[in-house]
Amino acid sequence: MRSRLALALIAALVLTGAAPAPVSVLYAGSLVTPMEGAIKAALAGDGIAFDGEPGGSKKLANYIRDGVRSPDVFISVDPALVHGLGDRVLRATTFAFTTLGVGWADTSRFASQLKAADSARVRYILSLPGFRLGRTDPQLDPKGAYTVEALRDIGGAALLGSAGNAAQVFPEEDLLARVDTGEIDAGVFYQTEAVARGLHFVPFPGKAAMSDKIGYTLAVMRGAPHRAQAAAFERFILTGPGRTLLTQAGLHYH
Repeated sequence: MRSRLALALIAALVLTGAAPAPVSVLYAGSLVTPMEGAIKAALAGDGIAFDGEPGGSKKLANYIRDGVRSPDVFISVDPALVHGLGDRVLRATTFAFTTLGVGWADTSRFASQLKAADSARVRYILSLPGFRLGRTDPQLDPKGAYTVEALRDIGGAALLGSAGNAAQVFPEEDLLARVDTGEIDAGVFYQTEAVARGLHFVPFPGKAAMSDKIGYTLAVMRGAPHRAQAAAFERFILTGPGRTLLTQAGLHYH
């Protein structure tokens, strides 16, 4: 059922004969599958064009801070990055959480071992000779920083190699594809990424799963070029159909 705000937008566009202006959204790359799939399609059904750009939350926050991008909405997987933007943010809501763990495809050379593993055996499997693990850059992506913290917490710091380990560190947007093709045996992902992509997933044990820390925060920007569309998108994600779609993709709403 279309929201009143979405219907008002459509009515205004019909009266003026204008094409629908897009809602410009910079969002955490871990949401790329639902955002560019079910979310974009559902918004289109409400007459709202979606112009999304995924990436590492830290990198995107830097773009906004430095004036490289001026989106209507920013969705970060680290609430602190939104708070760090200060008065550039009109309002912000931390609306959902997820879990950190290991995701893999059937193409992984270690798929059978991973399928048989529970959280307590994750570090052992990752330590097997020849295992190729992928992660994101902790300097650009909160997930990369969470990964370093989690592996150290479970006694797997040696698995990280060097800080900029080129054989292990990939752009967030590329990591899923490399796991899909079997180029790497597994990656460290949020549960929402694994569920949305159809990967197998096992969370890290205990506090290493970061279930109480990894919070998705939606910020409407003070200088949003398309304020009505930004408000419609905000409502869609927080209380509308987007809530159901993202829950199905593995997010845990409050």
